[in-house]
Amino acid sequence: MENNRLGANQAWHARTAAEVFVQQDTRNGGLTQSEVDERLSEYGPNLLPEVRRAGLIDIFARQFANPLIYLLIVAGVLSLAIGDRLDAVFIFGVLTTNALVGSYQEYKADAGARALRNLVPQVARVVRNGAVQEISAAEIVPGDIVELESGMKVTADVRLVDAHGLRIDESSLTGESMPVLKDANLLLDAETVAGDRLTMAHAGTVVVEGRGKGIAVETGAATLLAGIGSMLSDTARNAAETPLVRKMAKLARRIAVGTVGLILVLAALLALQGDGWRELLLLAIALAVAAIPEGLPIAVTVALSAAASRMAQRNVIVRSLPAVEGLGSCTLIATDKTGTLTLNRLTVNRVVLADGTSVERQQWLDGMMRDGLGEIGRAAAICNEAHLTDTGSPVGDAVDIALLDLAHETGNEPEQLLGIERLAIMPYEPAARFAAVEARSPEGSRLVVKGAPETVLAMCAECPEDALNIAEKIASEGYRVLVLADANSASAAGPIHDRLHGLRLLGFVGLSDPLRLGVVEAVARCLQAGISVRMITGDHPTTALAIARQLGLDAEAANVVTGSELARLDPESDAFTHAVSEAEVFARIEPAQKLAIVKALQRSDHIVAVTGDGVNDGPALHAADIGVAMGKGGTDVARAASDLVIADDNFATILAGIEEGRVTFLNVRKIVIFMLATGLAEILMFIGALAFGLPMPLTPVQLLWLNIVTNGLQDVTLGFGKGEGDELQKAPRRKLATLVDHEAIILMLPGTIVMTAAAVWIMADHLAAGDSVDEARNTVLFIVVLFQNAFLLTVRNLHMPFWRWHPPENGWLFAGLSTALVLHIVAQHVPLTQTMLGISPVGAEVVAQGLGAALLVLFSTEAAKWWLARRRSAPVTGTLPMA
Repeated sequence: MENNRLGANQAWHARTAAEVFVQQDTRNGGLTQSEVDERLSEYGPNLLPEVRRAGLIDIFARQFANPLIYLLIVAGVLSLAIGDRLDAVFIFGVLTTNALVGSYQEYKADAGARALRNLVPQVARVVRNGAVQEISAAEIVPGDIVELESGMKVTADVRLVDAHGLRIDESSLTGESMPVLKDANLLLDAETVAGDRLTMAHAGTVVVEGRGKGIAVETGAATLLAGIGSMLSDTARNAAETPLVRKMAKLARRIAVGTVGLILVLAALLALQGDGWRELLLLAIALAVAAIPEGLPIAVTVALSAAASRMAQRNVIVRSLPAVEGLGSCTLIATDKTGTLTLNRLTVNRVVLADGTSVERQQWLDGMMRDGLGEIGRAAAICNEAHLTDTGSPVGDAVDIALLDLAHETGNEPEQLLGIERLAIMPYEPAARFAAVEARSPEGSRLVVKGAPETVLAMCAECPEDALNIAEKIASEGYRVLVLADANSASAAGPIHDRLHGLRLLGFVGLSDPLRLGVVEAVARCLQAGISVRMITGDHPTTALAIARQLGLDAEAANVVTGSELARLDPESDAFTHAVSEAEVFARIEPAQKLAIVKALQRSDHIVAVTGDGVNDGPALHAADIGVAMGKGGTDVARAASDLVIADDNFATILAGIEEGRVTFLNVRKIVIFMLATGLAEILMFIGALAFGLPMPLTPVQLLWLNIVTNGLQDVTLGFGKGEGDELQKAPRRKLATLVDHEAIILMLPGTIVMTAAAVWIMADHLAAGDSVDEARNTVLFIVVLFQNAFLLTVRNLHMPFWRWHPPENGWLFAGLSTALVLHIVAQHVPLTQTMLGISPVGAEVVAQGLGAALLVLFSTEAAKWWLARRRSAPVTGTLPMA
């Protein structure tokens, strides 16, 4: 067979059925077994490609790809070189612990590709050798004749050759909320987007009504579904880092560069003074250990894990810990419509009676029935092809199910009406655009018709002059409009299609996919919190605009951009980015375009959270700064591609995630400020000691004890802060996503300077009093622990004074503070730690000195907080540039 298949670029939807028969070298009777074997060998099985996940060893090795880690490794190697094995053991122990924690955080089952595979069923019905066979879906090959009927999942991309009332649910693939009526005889343009390819049935979609037959044109990796999977794999490899990850990486690079520069400068000064290489190496090791916040990864992980636990209690399930903070930093939410903002369930929400009276669903649910409403409900159940299961649940087309609900809500008994004898039936046909049923009635028989307004209104004897305008107005508000009409009839009058005139207009029915409860309020609160909301959907632009207005978005027709408009622009161009940034609503969007939209929004300097539930949302969820999937109604693909999952499928729940994210960022910021301030004080102690000709104030092992143990017990407790209640009243400013800005530096410097000056003075004083170097270091070490305690008390709240108790208070913080102090005092009395750390118990004089210096740290930092509070409350005359 000549290979005319062009994979994903082949526009099968734009070719006639006859052309496809020729190109695929097939026939109505199907392929022979020899042809099947040949094509199976050429194209492979009808399976989606699997994505190789990183193994545990690869993940563990990745934890060392950090400039701070490189410095610590060098410090450990240098310690071994000069014979300080204890220092080396401590350093490499810290590295291993951090790598294990990081590996545990990163390792997760990314089941996106497997979830995509599960969307393709195991069995398919094909015609081969002139006979219908059921085969494994993996055995389908291009050219197979595939049969489809209600309830089946589509197993390959199929060019339809016959379609009889064939409606396919493509919502998870294209975002179209309504089942799509297929027409095998249409001639389409090659540029037709996936949602409008009425001649195609795509793999992974579901037949909800009717039957059809077609030619398998793409299988396995060449299907549209696999194309989305490919995008998902690509975005998985190039997934956007969360804001926190980016900030932490930037901070690590700055610390590494600064540390190396400082070591080189001080080493040069010592060399000029004639110090030996051993002293130079000791200084380099000590400065590297002092400058690097070894406990930062663990402290941040604890903070994120605590936030994840709080979020789980609020129905937000965390799949990627850094995304906890990322959601709080987002400036824009790009949300899918179908199944996310709406229920993905058609409902009759409006009825307009023949006299023009409009009745909303809530009115008849509240018992406010109007004359004629019950009759419309009765007609809706008679002209209906759905049926009830043994449990009473309706099964069938989404429109017919919605009409049965209308019948029940307006006082009728659907089971009784469905049981009425049908004398004649005209099922819905795309070309006819209506359906008709003749049912037995007490008067003889009753003819009921439902269909498109322009079709059914022409069959009515009397209609309001503005009947079509009424239909257009309902449609403009986002509804799908059907007209119901009836007539008393007699089957003896002739065939049913000859009696479709002179009907009585019953009214107009407006169907829509209703908004989820609370979603309007949630969108309003997002806007109040300064977060822009953009809607991305596969729906028609008119429907999308109507839904956007219901949501409270300030959208006009000019703010709606369609997929066809974006298709004319280069996704990497400034014109594309401008079009995306100006739009509020995106309609008729394909999966690849959704991905391009997210990237364009990111280029516009937005931190983008994407919400979705379908296969079509997978690539965008992965590429976003934060991907948020729906848990109940969402597909496995969407959940696997996301960072967060909303367990109750309520868009409003995302607000809880945003609030917790902002709290988490504040907690992480406090951790960073605390660790950088104490680390900077340690570095300045070395510089001060060097300047005054003093020995190193602390050994590398003592520095590790401070940074990992006493400091570590305290900084992690900052991660358990629960916020102050006003998180959603603040707009997401650039400062919100900045870990270390000018305010942070102002908060750090006073306490750091006091710590430095006190430590150097105490070191010099004790040496002058005749204490040995080890005794002086023991005193400095104890006093630095007290410094940490004092600084922790003041940074637990960056705005309120430390003596104010504010609910909800962080009780873990006080437990951590006490434990760190007690642990150090115990270590002073235990022989093992005395030997390892070179410490011993201190006297009352040292305790008094330490408490006095700690109070100075406390009040100097509080003075900085007071000054910043006054500065923030003063009239703004300019802006302070961000660090």
